[in-house]
Amino acid sequence: MGYNWSVWLLPTAEDNKIFTEYITLYSKLYGSDCFFPHVTLFGRMNVNPKLFYSFFNKVRSESEIDNVQTLKIKIGDPPWKRMYIQLSLHKNLIELQKKIYKKFKKYRNYEFDPHVSLAYGNFTPDKKDISLISHQEMISFSSIAIVNTPNEIKNWNIIQKFDSI
Repeated sequence: MGYNWSVWLLPTAEDNKIFTEYITLYSKLYGSDCFFPHVTLFGRMNVNPKLFYSFFNKVRSESEIDNVQTLKIKIGDPPWKRMYIQLSLHKNLIELQKKIYKKFKKYRNYEFDPHVSLAYGNFTPDKKDISLISHQEMISFSSIAIVNTPNEIKNWNIIQKFDSI
């Protein structure tokens, strides 16, 4: 079964600009594709996303994500968690993800680990490159999005955005 869409939490316009700069820097450095800054709340499902628009509108209206503390830049397993900024286990973020998990767990299991990716790929990052940015201490979020996420990053695109978290 091919899972092809994911649920993302998107940063505010101001933080989106900053994190896009980080992603662009590391993507160029390692020759990987650029992508929108995000936190994946639930990844890759193969079911019609339009069936869940009312659910996401409801969740959006009930959720408030304050500033979430960023921790440190980490290097993880390729390709999907190669370089990323770990986020704190913020109460409202965890509650939002639990609502989404409860709705979608029947389609697949998903292990949530809050982070913002900086680069995807099968490259070997140099630990000294972690110091190329002095990342901000907090990130704010404004939207939930349903995103088409095939294996090719360059083909990722937002299907539907639910604003005003």
